[in-house]
Amino acid sequence: DRAQQKYLKFTLRTPIDFPVVSVASVITIEKGVCTDARITLGAVAPGPVRVKAAEEVIIGQPIDEHLAAEAAERAVSGAQPLSMNAYKVEIAKTLVKRAILS
Repeated sequence: DRAQQKYLKFTLRTPIDFPVVSVASVITIEKGVCTDARITLGAVAPGPVRVKAAEEVIIGQPIDEHLAAEAAERAVSGAQPLSMNAYKVEIAKTLVKRAILS
């Protein structure tokens, strides 16, 4: 068992600034295969949003670039951004992919 926790955030200014988008994840890998995953987005809704659709893509699979990209797409598939913050969708996708691969 190897559970890895990650917290990634995108800010507009210094690292102490509030995140524009954040991702928190705990991913467990056993013998090269993801056995469990928890991925949550922050700063994209009034509260944290768990993205189970992305988790489902990687659980039971060996993690690679293609799978991480697919999971990232699924993480934002139901996004309904407001007109002035649609840019957050691409940031969220990038952060989810990085969290899965790191």
